[in-house]
Amino acid sequence: MGVKVGYKLVRGAYLSSELQLASSLGCSSPIHNTIQDTHECYNECASIMLEKVANGTGAIVLATHNLNSGGVAAAKAQELGLGKSNPKLQFAQLKGMADGLSFALKNAGFQVSKYLPYGPVDMVIPYLLRRAEENRGMLSTSTIDRELMKHEVLRRFKASFRSPK
Repeated sequence: MGVKVGYKLVRGAYLSSELQLASSLGCSSPIHNTIQDTHECYNECASIMLEKVANGTGAIVLATHNLNSGGVAAAKAQELGLGKSNPKLQFAQLKGMADGLSFALKNAGFQVSKYLPYGPVDMVIPYLLRRAEENRGMLSTSTIDRELMKHEVLRRFKASFRSPK
């Protein structure tokens, strides 16, 4: 029918509930053993999906707050000759997180979305708690975001004291 399939690739898991579910079903854990395994799996999946987009057989939203994964994916997209304004390739981050990555990707010409979870409180709160738990280690990358904000505040402060022409 000529319909292309689109995917959103995310990293993350509801750690406690997924482990409990797997255990109750007698299955092995669906969670990677190390964070490095998680990074490698995400990057490999992103690479595979970018190849599908380059072949014209799919579309992808790469949702990551990880600076390295964003850079790896952007480099792979360029290597595959994917146009930066290609509507079948988009990056996404949660509003208020990884703004440095979002700005860098946008400045490089890629399409970037910031998403905001919404819905019933009993659905949204577990999602936000999961994001907070997953991104505890990301506090060091928030240094970039803090620096960007500091520069913007200073720019606006200085601009407010310039004399009108």
